[in-house]
Amino acid sequence: MATHVLWQADVADFDAWLTVFRQDKRNRQASGITDMNVWSDPDRKNHAVALFAITDLEKARAFFGSEELAMHLERDGVTNISIKMLTPV
Repeated sequence: MATHVLWQADVADFDAWLTVFRQDKRNRQASGITDMNVWSDPDRKNHAVALFAITDLEKARAFFGSEELAMHLERDGVTNISIKMLTPV
C-alpha cells in the first residue's frame, strides 16, 4: 500500500500558486509522488491543501526536505507549511 502525504500551506495568491503547482507535477512524479487531490479552504482564501500518494518514502522525504523546494516555496510566498506522512493501517 502507498504512503500518503497531507500537505497544507498558506499561499500569497491561491490561483498563482495553483498554476505553478500544476507546472511542477513532473518534478513530483520523478520523486515518486502522485497528486491525488488539491483543495482550497473555503474559510481561508489563500490556504492550500494537497494529498499525495508516495511510492518511495525516502525519495519523497528528500523532495519535501530539499533546499531547492524550500527556496522555490519561499520565492512564491508559501508559508506555514505542514507536511504529514500517513501510512495505512
